[in-house]
Amino acid sequence: MIAQVLNREFVLQQLEDVRDYLSTAATDDRRRGAEEGPELSPEDAAQALEAAQSALQTEAAASSGQPGFEPPPAERRGEEPAPIDDFSFFSRDATISNLQSALEQYFREQDQVETAPPADDRRGGGDEDVAVTDVSLPDWQPRRDEDNRRVFDKFSTTDPRWVSSLFAEGIRRFKGKHAFPEKPAEPLTIGNQARLVIVGDWGSGIPRARKVADQMRKILDEGLAANREQHAIHLGDVYYSGWEYEYKDRFLACWPVKPDEAARIPSWNLNGNHDMYSGGHAFFDYALKDGRFARQQGSSRFSLRNDHWTILGLDTAFDEHDLHGDQAAWAQGMLEGAPGKGLLLSHHQIFSAYEKKENKLIEKIRPVLATGRVRSWFWGHEHRCVLYNPTENVEYARCIGHGGVPVYMTHKEGDPYAPPSSWEFRDFIQSGLERWALFGFAVLDFDGPQITVRYIDENGKEIRREQLA
Repeated sequence: MIAQVLNREFVLQQLEDVRDYLSTAATDDRRRGAEEGPELSPEDAAQALEAAQSALQTEAAASSGQPGFEPPPAERRGEEPAPIDDFSFFSRDATISNLQSALEQYFREQDQVETAPPADDRRGGGDEDVAVTDVSLPDWQPRRDEDNRRVFDKFSTTDPRWVSSLFAEGIRRFKGKHAFPEKPAEPLTIGNQARLVIVGDWGSGIPRARKVADQMRKILDEGLAANREQHAIHLGDVYYSGWEYEYKDRFLACWPVKPDEAARIPSWNLNGNHDMYSGGHAFFDYALKDGRFARQQGSSRFSLRNDHWTILGLDTAFDEHDLHGDQAAWAQGMLEGAPGKGLLLSHHQIFSAYEKKENKLIEKIRPVLATGRVRSWFWGHEHRCVLYNPTENVEYARCIGHGGVPVYMTHKEGDPYAPPSSWEFRDFIQSGLERWALFGFAVLDFDGPQITVRYIDENGKEIRREQLA
């Protein structure tokens, strides 16, 4: 990911340029001129222009970036950390995300990037970890202003027509989303001592996300050596908006299961909101067609079961924070006919200590939870690692969305946990004035009716262990 494209001010400057170009291209038959590049039809231009204008109006009122990650308090007077949008602008707006995807593709195709991290994106210089990204536009480096904001000088895209065409294509896909596969993957019987390696919100491709993949790989190698059945699971979101090149470069190229291990270590991939920001086309028609995800059979939901547990992967993103189609009835039917308890997996949360936004998911799934068959639920979406007290009739509710998106650690270790949470992972690295939360993933080892869960950070350290039964 390019440092400049992760800066909100920079992105909004580009959106203004795209809007200005589209306002002419939507009615100008000479829109292409003599320049080469992707086509831009009047219809696509008009639709993209409407989306750009709406997004600019929305952003003027409030940022669409990651909520709930205010900068940590200044350690010394006059040294306030910059807003997270200066370094890690991961928008929850499909229009903004598609523009970021378009900008990244354009700059890379034009060979305008270099792998040389800005000085203030390292913990302390030297060979230590890059907190956010190691890729930038070398001619437009950031600087800190008097308020410690990370800013760029005015940057004009070399070819706004090209960027606008790519952007318009993304908006067209978002507006005409992929059909929902009505048939779920066939249920798969797994062993009573199987292992699940689960990561959420991992598809950024940045250096620390690749470190997470390396640590997941070590766990898988350990299981291979022990001849243990294993499954690797992603809880959704490939950034910025699930374009094909993003799955190729940020997901499939880094996925810890090797292509020739598809039969031995099945992989599973849930749908996230960022996957749907370009209509889900590349999610269904590219990512899920990779041989490592063959057991999923092109569906965005799946089921695994043994003698004691039924594991259901739900699609909560085809309809944002909701259950499309018959998924609630499907989940209830799968659990009613199975022995033991249920463990659900999804991208979105059913509740949160931080985001109080209403969602349709909980209303649709509540009758299933009322049966008492769902013992545990793991989800992502929020870029945190949080363990919850029993809530909504779920004994073990867990958020593990800390797989690959940089966020601030705003809490100190001794700060109280926000209800209904019982524990939160709060380790961090320091980069300049900012403290960045460590990434991680979860390992679930089944042993009959009991599951041992290990929470592992990006450096391979086990930070917590618990037993689910």
